Amino acid sequence: MDREPRESIRANSLVTKPGTLAQDLRKKGFVIDEKKEAPFLISRGGPFPLASTSEFLQGKFYIQGLAEMAVVPQMDCRAGEANWDMCAAPGGKTTQMAEHMENSGAILATDVSQEKLRALKNNLARLGVTNTIVIREDARRLEAPLKFNKILLDVPCTGSGIIRKDPSRKSSRSIKDVTFMSAIQKGLLQRSVKMLEDSGTLVYSTCSLEPEENEILIDWAISSLPLELSAPKKSFLKISPGFTDPFGKELDGSISKCGRIHPHLNDSNGMFFAILKKT
Repeated sequence: MDREPRESIRANSLVTKPGTLAQDLRKKGFVIDEKKEAPFLISRGGPFPLASTSEFLQGKFYIQGLAEMAVVPQMDCRAGEANWDMCAAPGGKTTQMAEHMENSGAILATDVSQEKLRALKNNLARLGVTNTIVIREDARRLEAPLKFNKILLDVPCTGSGIIRKDPSRKSSRSIKDVTFMSAIQKGLLQRSVKMLEDSGTLVYSTCSLEPEENEILIDWAISSLPLELSAPKKSFLKISPGFTDPFGKELDGSISKCGRIHPHLNDSNGMFFAILKKT
């Protein structure tokens, strides 16, 4: 957790391919590691910041952590669907959803922060995303006359998984914050179920490693809401199973189907996710 984070970028499949992007950046003096059959590249340095390249301005890539970009593939978004990104800004996962949907169908992207929504809209425009509607709204209060095929709930959290890029979280968060965020997360989960079609998919994720915001919350969700867990899909990162007995508290056995992305196993930030089906 004390290591400097690696700079990783996700190639925008709407306009380019990872191999082509890597070749273009190498021509400009960047040292790029490329992994076959994966959407990401690792930068080992270059003559100037990646965000100053013409490729960035043309929307050919998004600067994003490896753990963060491993969540959306778990949704299995398809062309033509109507999907919702509940806490969307600044747009890393929203734009990735649009890529998987081939810029078709529709994405509703909501967030409460006006400042972050500006960043979201800028990123949508830069990457050429045209299938997304942006609304400033607390997702817990959203009412709509339709049900969504799939929902991404990347909830606000205490963020212990991103200490590598924000070391201040070691001292700026306490158990009170964990309890406070858990209440918000429960409210968002309850709303997501109401807006999801029967048999629809909900992917819940956090950049926190705290069981109170993750396994313990999902254990509550599958016992209180019409949801059941599905196993994670194959990933380009090592996915560890969810904890079934955090702090000695025995949870439902299916909680092992949750996914944990641990920094020490992936040289990345930390993430948690759960794939939930509405029953």
